Amino acid sequence: MSGAEEQTYEQKVAKLDEILTRLDNSETPIDKLAEDVKEGARLIKELDKKLKQVETEVLDAFKELDGE
Repeated sequence: MSGAEEQTYEQKVAKLDEILTRLDNSETPIDKLAEDVKEGARLIKELDKKLKQVETEVLDAFKELDGE
């Protein structure tokens, strides 16, 4: 997937799940272990950032409703 083509939240969760399943089942080759761990950490950060962004937007929307 190219940098111009942003993955959806759900796609990122699915990719993280794949990585975690491989790690949990010891299916990750040792040569790819560090790469998988780094990618998993990156995905966790991106997912957390998105959740916080959505939370802020939802809270702002409710504040607007209360103000009307």
